[in-house]
Amino acid sequence: MKLSVIICTSGRPESLKKVLQSLKQQSFKDMEILIMRETPLVKARDLGWRKAKGEIIAWIDDDVIVDKNWAKNLVEIFEENPDVGGVSGPTIVPENLLKNRLVFWWYGKSSLAAKLWVKLVLDNQPYRVGKITKIGWWTPGSNFKSCLKFKGLQEVDYLEACNMSLRRRLVEKAGGFDLGFKGTSEWCELDLAMRVKNLGYRLVWSNKVKLEHQVSRSGVFKMRRKWGERIQNYLYFRKKWL
Repeated sequence: MKLSVIICTSGRPESLKKVLQSLKQQSFKDMEILIMRETPLVKARDLGWRKAKGEIIAWIDDDVIVDKNWAKNLVEIFEENPDVGGVSGPTIVPENLLKNRLVFWWYGKSSLAAKLWVKLVLDNQPYRVGKITKIGWWTPGSNFKSCLKFKGLQEVDYLEACNMSLRRRLVEKAGGFDLGFKGTSEWCELDLAMRVKNLGYRLVWSNKVKLEHQVSRSGVFKMRRKWGERIQNYLYFRKKWL
């Protein structure tokens, strides 16, 4: 199986060099790399797969470092499991970089606000991988080293945005990304993965398909301050699925 790796990037040249170097060192070689610079992000992700030639399409961020067997392991999962439509894996964020994402604000805190967030938003499962919660949020367990203890293929509700791979024919059948998402396009990847799942295929997570997410505050990060767009994306996703 040929693998197409899509990297959407904006204003992070040094980070991009690192991810490209890690891809160069992959043990799996039947692979093409597409670098997309279009905005909004959902447009870049969608245009990427339409230009790709691989049977498997993988999307990663421009601030990750992939394990040397990342590509090999994800392709093997698709080859050995014809009922699997999508694959994801660990997206480990170094502990000193957790502060770079507001979604981790609760980590290490014992305040009432943090406890309520974990209970009401994360369904008391902050370290679970790949779960969509009752209110339409997502559990962030894949970002912590503790996720490496999960063995075998874990059935999940969604795929991590910075470590997401799908069968091309299923992406095409599902219609690709919904261009109704705005700005940083959060939830667009959950939406596509769930549509692929609704075609009758499994979404799985494997600790062998791992990368390190060196979350950056440069480049596209400034768009994360546009809370109006982010809230619109969340409500748009909720309206479609909940």
